[in-house]
Amino acid sequence: REQAEDFIKKALEKKKADDRAAVVLFGGDARVDQPLSTNPNFHTIETVVDRDYSNPSEGMKLADVLIPRDSLRRVVLVSDGYQNSGDLMKEAAVLAEKGVRVDVVPLYQDSGPEARIESMVIPQRLYPGEKFSVKVKIDSNVATPVVLRIYQDREVIGELNTSVNRGENSFSCAAMIKESGFHSFEAIAEFEKDTIAENNVAHAFTLVEGPPLILLVEGSPGEAAAIKSALDSLELDNRVIPAYQFPASIEELQRYAVIILCNVPANSLKGNSMQAVNMAVKNLGLGLIMVGGDQSFGPGGYFKTPVEEALPVYMDLRGKKEIPSLGLLLVIDKSGSMSESAGGYAKIDLAREAAVQATEVLGPMDQIPVLAFDSAAKWVVKMRKVDDLTAIQDDIGTLRAGGGTSIYPALALAYDSLKKADTKYKHIILLTDGQSATSGDYYFLARKMEKAGITMSTVAVGDGADTELLEILAEWGRGRYYFTNEAYSIPRIFTKETITALRSYLVEENFTPLRVAGSEVLHGITAVPDLHGYVASTVKDSAQLMLESHRGDPVLAGWQYGLGRSLAFTSDAGGRWAANWVSWENYNHFWGNLLSWVLPRSQDSSLRMETYIEDGKGYIKVDADDYTATSLTYSATIIKPDLKTENLELQPVAPGSFAGNFKVKEPGVYLIKVLQKKEGESLGSVSGGAALSYSPEYNNTLRDNAFLEQVAAKGRGSIISRPEEAFADNLPPLKGIVELWPWLLIMATCLLPLDIAARRLNIRQVDIEKARTRLRREVDDPLDTASTTYTRLQQRKQQVQQRRETLKSGRALNDGLLPSSSSSDFSTKGSNQKGEKQDTGGSVLDTSRLLERKRTRSKE
Repeated sequence: REQAEDFIKKALEKKKADDRAAVVLFGGDARVDQPLSTNPNFHTIETVVDRDYSNPSEGMKLADVLIPRDSLRRVVLVSDGYQNSGDLMKEAAVLAEKGVRVDVVPLYQDSGPEARIESMVIPQRLYPGEKFSVKVKIDSNVATPVVLRIYQDREVIGELNTSVNRGENSFSCAAMIKESGFHSFEAIAEFEKDTIAENNVAHAFTLVEGPPLILLVEGSPGEAAAIKSALDSLELDNRVIPAYQFPASIEELQRYAVIILCNVPANSLKGNSMQAVNMAVKNLGLGLIMVGGDQSFGPGGYFKTPVEEALPVYMDLRGKKEIPSLGLLLVIDKSGSMSESAGGYAKIDLAREAAVQATEVLGPMDQIPVLAFDSAAKWVVKMRKVDDLTAIQDDIGTLRAGGGTSIYPALALAYDSLKKADTKYKHIILLTDGQSATSGDYYFLARKMEKAGITMSTVAVGDGADTELLEILAEWGRGRYYFTNEAYSIPRIFTKETITALRSYLVEENFTPLRVAGSEVLHGITAVPDLHGYVASTVKDSAQLMLESHRGDPVLAGWQYGLGRSLAFTSDAGGRWAANWVSWENYNHFWGNLLSWVLPRSQDSSLRMETYIEDGKGYIKVDADDYTATSLTYSATIIKPDLKTENLELQPVAPGSFAGNFKVKEPGVYLIKVLQKKEGESLGSVSGGAALSYSPEYNNTLRDNAFLEQVAAKGRGSIISRPEEAFADNLPPLKGIVELWPWLLIMATCLLPLDIAARRLNIRQVDIEKARTRLRREVDDPLDTASTTYTRLQQRKQQVQQRRETLKSGRALNDGLLPSSSSSDFSTKGSNQKGEKQDTGGSVLDTSRLLERKRTRSKE
């Protein structure tokens, strides 16, 4: 980069005053850093481009657009010669054909000792217990010791201490997988001599075809014991894990066919785990079952989370009229440290979002004041009913960070305000990330809160918080204490606390669930045992209600969510509320029905999918056994490493073969699900994926001088090294295009009247010849022509006079000898008999002859 900046600055200093220049930067894309001008203001590279790829051809195209066509044109390419996207050689030739000279400045890059994992290869499909080899290829420009580790599902299955030689080196590790589903592999190399660490890793995964594997997740030890016993009796493969071991990525979740959450609080699912669950159900077709308990559903903090989206019930109570009112006072630290970032978000921003979400759980009869404090306390929202949610949330949006930390005065003010609230329950949530600069009698204040019926929970954010004080305040306040280093979990904690404080969600009463008719999940079950409690929720409009409580709340509900299905069982797994169910004779049958309903459709053995990544694109090819079917379509859903999705319609490339490609940018695993459809109905599916271990930028770290010389030759330029050569007087002459259409238009306009005249006037060839002869004669001897014309006029005059005399004589004879009634017949008869030309009626005859001639000419 420094080399490029130095060359550009020096070259611009050497340009002539009237020369114009622009600066274009390229990576995976191209952008203008300095627009075309006679005085570009370039100091350093500031424009940001996609750094994961190198596509110099995009930069060349943009440069071509910037340079005017009416000027001498040159493009100077400053590059190390590496490209992993586009076709630089072709673009250089295109510019040369347009008259643009392409000169090249090679950048020197001393990469030093460099070794990288070039690839890791495993079979894409296996069977349980099948042995195979994990093959790793390493490329190095130096001999160096290396420690190579191979991981399967995040556990080391092989470690090799060896050395690599200069060039390509191959290694293998024996492996075997017993469990069905998707399994991930990772290779990590530690080289003694190396420069770039990013290319020392590789990813791959495989699908083991076999019976479905069910994941049981426990919120506390033994929570899923009864369900596991039922699955074992049904001979269904299952695995039990504590909540803190929940898979962190969607590729790990894809190992399983069904996920069962047994009283698991939302804050146990770290990072993007909940989003991964949502997409695994929606886009990959996994099944999901949430089982209730005091840490599940709404009380577990799932309100407005991706898991709630995937379930058939809402976590809050909607349409309920008899809910005890709550006065919830939020005491939020707004000191300067709350402006610091945690997980990409400022803590104060997450505190604002948490307060907003807390308001959305409350009803119109509840009250929610918000008190912010730094060195002093200030009301953000004064005590009021939640009757205008928009106004309250707008006020919360004004919360800003700045100042010190003083907790006790804020709590004392909160107590004085909340004790006056006219609500059945009163609760305080205190959130802070620091240590209080002031002290006070917290115990005495807590006793006064207890007498006023006020409870208090506390939230400590980060290691800088006074965790000891906050923990004891929660104990004295008969509430709950939370500690988090993950600021993004603050909204979940607030909604969980709000729902818990409402005390309307945990219904602990004896009742017999009512079976809703028409449910295939309860096939073969006519009655169910009593339950002692459940978590209240609201069934979604498009969900199927299967079991209902005596209060009309859902006990069992299910629905289709994308490609998968999910169920909500709002009682527990058999300990506190469903103890009678564990000894129920149909308990195993009940869970068998639930799993049969949510289990994804098995992979279609008639479909085979191949995937790979190359040159910034992912390629998918699906082959079907039935290549004669013409009405089948294939659509792919791609889940990218950032959990965004892309849908792709595969196109036929051969009988029974369909293919497509998609853009690959970020390193990581790209999961792919292909559906086979006929007239919109799904007939089968196949799953797979492809992995990009690291950015292609790290594939090649050396300058390619030979390639750059070829680029310069194609661009009819040369390799240059001196900055002044960028503005040398060696450009090809300007070639312009003259537009002929204006001249052709003028010519056509002039010829148009002549064309019309030629069509309107009946001019014969003989007339043209006569006119040409006459014109030639006049040109050759103008005096003779005039004399001849005069003689002809005199002759014509004499002929006219003679005719007139003859007509007069004839008229006089007729008038004296014959009756007027027979003159016409006599003249005609005489003329017909003798066949003589008579002058009588000469004018009429002349007219007739002229008309006859005109008709003859028209026919000709």
